[in-house]
Amino acid sequence: MRKLMGCYFGIGCFLLMGFFTLEVSASSDEHPWDLLIFTQQWPQTVCHQWMEEDKRNKCLLPSAKNLWTIHGVWPTEFNKMGPFYCNSSWTFNASDIAPIENQLQIFWTNVELRTDHYDLWRHEWEKHGTCASILPELSTEIRYFTQGLNWLHHYSMSSILAEGKILPDSTPTVEELHTAIVDQLNKNPVIHCNYDSKQKEIFLAEIRICFNKTLELMDCDGVVGDDHFVHEYSGGKIITNCDPSKKINYPSIVPNLSEILSSSKGDTGDSSWNLSLVSIYKIIQIVKWATF
Repeated sequence: MRKLMGCYFGIGCFLLMGFFTLEVSASSDEHPWDLLIFTQQWPQTVCHQWMEEDKRNKCLLPSAKNLWTIHGVWPTEFNKMGPFYCNSSWTFNASDIAPIENQLQIFWTNVELRTDHYDLWRHEWEKHGTCASILPELSTEIRYFTQGLNWLHHYSMSSILAEGKILPDSTPTVEELHTAIVDQLNKNPVIHCNYDSKQKEIFLAEIRICFNKTLELMDCDGVVGDDHFVHEYSGGKIITNCDPSKKINYPSIVPNLSEILSSSKGDTGDSSWNLSLVSIYKIIQIVKWATF
């Protein structure tokens, strides 16, 4: 009987150890992902799309001229997007990023100006940061956002495109954009465009570059999006949603600003006053972007 009980006890311990092993394994690999997508956005295009969605929407443009700003650092699996929202209990805490908040306002700008000053940062941390936090270098809010700032410093599209002679107010092709980026980084990016269905024009919106789990630059091959495809040309393979046969607008100021403003104020008073306000606003924007 004792031998039988000992046998049962031994089997029970073995099963229990196996259970704990499975629990630890599942916990440590609960939200697997393959790479980090570092996404930079062109504020003028983002603002244009945001205001086109609703004439009441307002934008916050960065104070520096011709500055690509950060959209986010996104952990993702190959051939799919996500995971997302990996720890619902780890909510955003504004005090954690207080030491770098001034830098975030400049370089990680909440272009789509909403009621809450922290809206973009809260969204990026809770949706993406909680998944990225499995890496020691990204394990806290301030580490996550600081890493984004560091990457912008080293891989700013403002500098990379300028080195390739692609400047705001130009209309490059997606192949020209790809060539300029690959010449500088020797890695394949993702190039994302926004389409203005009213004007039937294409605008440069985002450029995404990729890093592995040791934070080394890598090709973005295998990254997908809702409408991205692979375009092949003599210079390689481009991951994009941009139409390769058309020129892409890279605007220095928010496109159709006067039209947007006049539409948004069309029912508020005298039309001549509205026109003057639009003109003044446009002049301020031009001066701002020319002097900072």
